[in-house]
Amino acid sequence: MANKKIINATPVESDGIEFKSKFEEKVYNILKDNGLQPEYESQSFILWEGFKPTVPFYTKSRKGELKLNQNKLKDITYTPDFIFTFLDQTIYVEVKGYANDVFPYKFKMFRKILEDMPGNHEVWEIFTKRQLLECISNLKKSLGMSQNQNTEQTQH
Repeated sequence: MANKKIINATPVESDGIEFKSKFEEKVYNILKDNGLQPEYESQSFILWEGFKPTVPFYTKSRKGELKLNQNKLKDITYTPDFIFTFLDQTIYVEVKGYANDVFPYKFKMFRKILEDMPGNHEVWEIFTKRQLLECISNLKKSLGMSQNQNTEQTQH
């Protein structure tokens, strides 16, 4: 099931991609303009695996009477807004305007998955264009540092 409409967001299409908000489109374009290759909502993570319950569960039906419900409980998933690779790191970007009541819990669970996942990961939670540009600047500084380290190593 697709996520509900984002509060105060206007969906927009650009580059053949249907963004849920104009700010997501702006973030995408800024990342591209800075030589990065962002993928929009390209990977979902299962935070909690659903199951088919065996313990009887009775709940109210539409008519108000009790009814046995043994429907499968669906997976709880999280999909980062953008993912891209920079040097040997996978960068996950979450673009935030208004967070719903479930997001903080899902985001914590996602961060725990990354802690246990092999590889180098970095997560950005972006609320403004200035924050995005700051993160990109930090990436470029780290590129400069890694190039300097490589130069120093080859000189010795």
